[in-house]
Amino acid sequence: MTDNAHHADKEERRSKILTKPLPQILDEMEAAINEATEAARRAEAAAKLSGEAAVTATQASEAARAAGEKAAEEATRAATEAAAKADRIARAAIEASEKAAAKADEADKAAHLATDTLRQLVAEANEKAEEVRRAGEEAADRAARAAAEIASLGRFTISAIREMLATSVELLGHVQERADEAEGHLAALEALPKATSPSRPAKKSKQEPFI
Repeated sequence: MTDNAHHADKEERRSKILTKPLPQILDEMEAAINEATEAARRAEAAAKLSGEAAVTATQASEAARAAGEKAAEEATRAATEAAAKADRIARAAIEASEKAAAKADEADKAAHLATDTLRQLVAEANEKAEEVRRAGEEAADRAARAAAEIASLGRFTISAIREMLATSVELLGHVQERADEAEGHLAALEALPKATSPSRPAKKSKQEPFI
C-alpha cells in the first residue's frame, strides 16, 4: 500500500469515527484483544501438546532401542552357549576318535553322533541368527516409525504456530484500527469546545452599555 492509499484509508476510517459511539469502539477493541489473547493461548496449548507428543515418541524410541539391545544380548548369550556346547561336543568327538583305534565300531558310532550333533548345532545357530536378524529389523522398524511420528508432530506444530501467529497479527491489526478510530473520536471530542467559542463575543456586546 502506497503512502497516498494509506493516508486515504486512514482518512476514510476517521470520517467514520463520528458514526460510532466511543463505548462501541472500546468494546470492539476489548473484543479484538480478547481474540488475540485466546489465539495466543491456543498456540501455547498446541506447543504444549507437541512437546508431550515428542516426549511420548522419544519414550517409544527408547523402548525400541532397549528391545533391540535385549534381543542382541540374548542372541549373544545363545551363540556363546552354542559355541561352548560345540566345543564340548568337539572334545567328545576327539576323545571318541582317539578310542576308535581300539574299537572301530565305537569310533563309527561316535562319528555319527558327532555329525548329528554338529548338524543340530548348525541348525540351532542358524535359528538364533534368524532370531537376531528379525529382532534387529523390528527394532529398526520401531525406531523409523518413532522418527516419522516425531517429524509429523513437528510439522503439525510448525503449521499450528504459523496459523496462530497469522491470526494474532490479523487481530492486532484490528486492534490498531480500533485504536486509530478511538484516537480520532477523542480528537473530535476535544475540538468541540473550540467550535462553541464564537458565542463569547456576543455576551461582551450585551455588557458594553454598562461601561
